[in-house]
Formats: sequence, C-alpha cells, structure tokens
Amino acid sequence: MAADVHALITERNISKAGRLLHSLVPRAQSFCYYDRRNECIWSSDGAEDYEVDNFVAELPPEIAEKLLADDTSLRRTLPSGRTVLVLPVADEGQVLAGLLISMFSKNDGKSSSFNPSLLKTILEPAIEMIGESIRVGREMRDLKSNVESVQKELEFVYEVDEKVHGTSARHSGLAQLVGRSGRYLGINYSVLLIPSKRIRISATHSSWKDVNRKVLDRYLIDQLMPRLDGQRRPVVFEIPADDSPGSASTGYQALLCPLLDNRGNVEGILAQLGRVDQSKFSKNERRFMAHIGRKVEYVIEQSFDAMTGLMSRAGFEAQLVESYAALNSDLDSHQIIYFDLDNLQLVNDTFSRKAGDEVIMRFARLLESDLPKSAVLSRLTGDDFCLLLTHASPDQALEYANGVRKRASVLRYLEGDRSLQVTMSIGIAEFDRGSGADGYALTTARMACEAAKEHGRDRIEIYDEGNRSVVRRYDDMQLVAEIQQALDGSQFELLAQPIATLNADPDVPRFEILLRMADGEGGRVQTGALFSAAERYRMMPQIDRWVVSTTIAKLVEVQEQIKAQKAVFAINLSGQSLGDDNFLEFIEQEIDNSDLPNSSLSFEITESAAVSNLKKAQSFIDRLRERGCQISLDDFGAGLSSFAYLKNFNVDTLKIDGGFIRDITHNRISESMVAAITQVAKVMGLKTVAEYVESEETRQLISDLGVDFAQGHNIGRPVALDSVLANLRKNGS
Repeated sequence: MAADVHALITERNISKAGRLLHSLVPRAQSFCYYDRRNECIWSSDGAEDYEVDNFVAELPPEIAEKLLADDTSLRRTLPSGRTVLVLPVADEGQVLAGLLISMFSKNDGKSSSFNPSLLKTILEPAIEMIGESIRVGREMRDLKSNVESVQKELEFVYEVDEKVHGTSARHSGLAQLVGRSGRYLGINYSVLLIPSKRIRISATHSSWKDVNRKVLDRYLIDQLMPRLDGQRRPVVFEIPADDSPGSASTGYQALLCPLLDNRGNVEGILAQLGRVDQSKFSKNERRFMAHIGRKVEYVIEQSFDAMTGLMSRAGFEAQLVESYAALNSDLDSHQIIYFDLDNLQLVNDTFSRKAGDEVIMRFARLLESDLPKSAVLSRLTGDDFCLLLTHASPDQALEYANGVRKRASVLRYLEGDRSLQVTMSIGIAEFDRGSGADGYALTTARMACEAAKEHGRDRIEIYDEGNRSVVRRYDDMQLVAEIQQALDGSQFELLAQPIATLNADPDVPRFEILLRMADGEGGRVQTGALFSAAERYRMMPQIDRWVVSTTIAKLVEVQEQIKAQKAVFAINLSGQSLGDDNFLEFIEQEIDNSDLPNSSLSFEITESAAVSNLKKAQSFIDRLRERGCQISLDDFGAGLSSFAYLKNFNVDTLKIDGGFIRDITHNRISESMVAAITQVAKVMGLKTVAEYVESEETRQLISDLGVDFAQGHNIGRPVALDSVLANLRKNGS
C-alpha cells in the first residue's frame, strides 16, 4: 500500500540523517532519537544503551520544552564519564517532537575544543531533516489509518495516483496535475486559478480551441468561486448553453474543486469544464478530483509562505530551475533582486514581534502592488524576500528596485507617539546561462545585498565580479567549510617567529606564535583570506581556543627547558575571543592543567580589539597579569586615540604598529611616532617591540630610538614551532 511505501521512505530518510550526523560530527560515538514518551525509536549504532535510557527517562519534561523555546542544547556527564549533548527536535509549528542525543567519549567531552553551541549549529541541518521525517511519518500513519477505513472506495483514486506520481513543488508540477487530471477525465477545459497567488494554469482540448478562455476564467472567479464558500469537496454546476460564457456551443457540467488556505478559506479553484463525450461526472470522478485537489493544496502549501502567501524558498528555487531552462539564448538573461529589511529586529525589540510581522506583511503587499507580469516573488525566510524578473536587463531590475525604495515610507511603524522607519538593503544579480541552474545567481544576489548592508544600508548594490568586497565575501563563504575541517583535522600549523632584544639585557628566548592553514594542494591558505573568513563568520573564538590549547600542549613537552631558559611565547587573541564570556575561564583552565610557569606565556591583544571591548579587555588583562602572564598591546599607534586609552590597560609591552616601522628609515613622521611611543613607554615602565624589521638599517635606527625588542625577517623568519621546541630541548641539554 502507498502508506507502507511512505513509511519505508521515512525510515530511509532517518537513516540518511544518521549518516549526515556522523559526517557533521565524526568524533561523536553515537546518536539516538527519543520521542516525546522518552522512548528510543532510533539509534545510529543499533545498540541499546540503558545508561542513556535512564538519563532521558529522568529528564524533566519542562527542561526539554525549555531547550526548544530557548533554541539551545543541554550538556551532561553520565556516571560512566561519557558526555551527552541533548538537542530538541521540532515538529511542524515548533512543537517538541523529541530529543536527539549525541554521545561523546570521556576524553572528547572534556576536551577544550568541545563547544556545545558550535555543535548545535553544525547539527542543525540533520535535526531539521529528522523533524521533517517525523512529521512526514506521522502524516503517513494518519493516511494509512484513513486508507484502511475507506480502502474499497479509494481503489480508483490510488490507481489514478500512479499517473500523477512525482509531482514537485514547482509550476511544472501543478501543470502536470492539471493536464493529467483533465486528460484522464476527458475534459474540454481544465484550469487552476488562485488569484491571490497569481496562479493560472490551464489545458484545453482541441474541441474548445475557439472558446474565449479569459471570459471563462473571469466567470469562474466572479460567479462560481464565491458559491464554494463553506464547501470542502468538489461541487458540480450545470451550465446551460444559453448561459455559457466564452461562447461554448452546448451546455455542460462544471466540476469545481475548492482549494483552501491554511485558515480554511477558499483561495482558489481547480475547475474541470465539460466532458469531451458530454457525459456526466460520476461519484468516483468527484472523489478523484477531491484527491487531486488535496494534491494541489499540498504542492501550494509546500511552495508558498503561510504568512504572506508569497512563494516559499523551496518553490522559488524550483522556479529558478524552470526559468533557467526558459532562457532563449546566451544573450538572454533574467534578474534576481534580493531584499533584506534592515532594522526589523529593532521593530520586534521596540514594539513586539506582532509589530514585526505587520511590517513583513506591509512589505509583501508593497512588492506585490506593482509586480511586473513576468516576475516571480518569494519570501525566502524571515525578513528576506527575493524577486525573479524574467527576460529582463539589469537596468530594468534597478528601475524596479528604486521604485520599491521610493514607496518604502509605508514601512514606517507607528504606535502612540513612537515611530520607526524601516529601510531595506537590496542586491541585484544577473541570472543567465553562465550562472548555471544550481542557485549560484541567488547566492550572488544575496552577497550583493550583504554588500549593501555593509556599505551603509538603505541602498542597492549590483553584483559585479570586479567588486573585490563581493568577491572576497564569496571566497570567505567557500573557505568556512575548509576552516571547520582544519579545526577537526590537521590542516592547521603553528609557527614561531623570534623576538630579539636590542639592548644589553640578557637575551632570553622570545617567540610569537603564528597560525597557518594548509590548502590541501601542498600550499598554504593566504593568512589574510583565512582571518577574513574566520572573522566574518565569527569562528575566531574556535580558532583561538585551538591555538591556545595546542600551543600549551606542545610547550608542556619541554617545560623543564622553558623554565631553565625563561623562554616566553606570545599568543595572539582576537577581539571576538575577548567578547566571549567563557574564553578567559578556558585559558585559566588550560594553564592550570599544565605545569608551565605563567611567566612563559604572553598574550597579544590588538589595540583596536581592546578599545572596542574596553571593560572586558581591562578585566581580561588584569586577571591574566595577576597570574603572572605577560600582556602585549599589539598594533599600538594605529588608533587615533592610542595614548589616551593607554592608561586604561595594565600591560607589559607595546608592539608598535608595523606601518610606522616599514618606512621609518625614510619617513620622518614615522620616526617621530616611534620615538614618541618609546618615550611614553619608558615613562610608564613598559617595554616596546618593533615588528616588520626587514633590514639592518631599520634595526639600528629603532635601537637608537630606544626600542627594546625587534621582530621581523632581519631578526628571523617564522619556522615550525616543533623545530623551535626541538632546539630549546637541544640547547637545554
């Protein structure tokens, strides 16, 4: 039976989710899914685990509901030492369907790189797949129950269902339903009409080729569709020859199937007008059309957004595939216009989420109010909308987008004496044969929209591969997955660059730790590209954790030599890590778990990062200095108010911004700045380091100016940290 087939499909989908789970988080021991009755209905390894069963059984129901409401996860350690990560799985309508349990070994659970928030983000696609599988499975079980009760009556329906199998959430899928159902019933004129969604799909038999179909459609919408209010099943109307619109030569029957929206209101009709053989519609044929109507409603539900009635992302992406096939030549093109409301979250926070929904509805109506006939409009998600303008030029797309911006005053939200104007960022990208049918053009339109946001918002950007900011953003997106693989694998490499003294003080070994990433082809990813992507997608705290943890682990191996030689290793920290509430605690735990002397560790924080996180930076610096760690303020002098902020930070060393060192031998301003920084540092009892010392002339000049330490290719190039530690071990011996 069909229900059994769907049950097998659901089981197969859950298996796919299992494979996806392990591919996303390979270090997890196993995954299992518990339903709302706390029963384990699926496990990735197929084995029973009584310890996990007991843990889930004792978990209060309100905790699971709170995890879903807060969109978070729960981490617990079992008596065996294993770590469980509990993730809620949502059913349709954000109702708790069950819990996904991820199991980790004792070592993995206590690892410094174990980040529940990150794991939750990584597992989101698989969780959504499981939720969808559960929902579909439940629907199929309900369908099976209905089939068993009316099996004999529906034998004809399932026989015909073979003819419409494979209908997809796109225009062509609806066209197949209309055309096949009309041909099967032998209909003169079949038409699907949903005015609110601008849908009209028809199929006409040759016997009615001279009938005025526009008049028929207007008659159906104005005269017959209102008479379907309150109806849920197909209705047959008798149309006499004298009253027949569109000049049909004889009378006929019209079989109209009402199509309901999610509130139960009639939003459209699927009409079958006149049998070719002039026979009457039977009970079975009305039942058949009821089945086809439900299929149409399902396709519409999957293809259109419930709130706005606009096409959903799934429907829009399917439409892009069809539109690609409709391109007439290499010179023909469509345009994709991507809209993002700039400050909708501010409306939600200031007024309410209901107010934000009202703004979304206003924007949807604004876009529809002057929609070109050749356009397809979609609400992709949240406050992101997209419009496909077929067979159009960039100038036409720009003209339409400007028109939308000019009418944007309707988006002002008023409540009492408070008001807030909502603006929009818009990105435009060309969709031609060179774009491919795989969604590349949609991606480039979104990147152009993001560029509009970054360049000031309330503006329009057109995608241009020559625009480096857009190209860099695309490169960043491509690099993110590789960075995650590097974190999970071995593509990261630590280097160390020496820092030499310039005065008579004992020259203890000093090094700065540098990070490099392999590109999989024997080379390295450019450092600028690596950190651009990591900062854009907020991966720096993960990277900094890896650097701190790996560096300390390596230093522990030669800790006796480090103590004897009083070696110092400087680790760079990003501004994002400073803003991470748990990062300081992580560093302290790593230090406590090692026997390294605190004085052997120095942490470098850029001046800009420290200033932008002033309070957290002060606390961060004070806590680590109390432990005996050293702190350097990196890139000092780059800010406009460097000296003004200096008194706020209790640091040991100032690393002078490299821009002053690169040209110091022939730029008097740079020389004066370095002299001033050095003088202030001496008054405050701070040491100074000059980076980018590339020549002996530069080294001599900064030494004369009183700089304490130098770093750069003239001093020593970066080499593998393992080699530096091997030399320390050798020298110590």
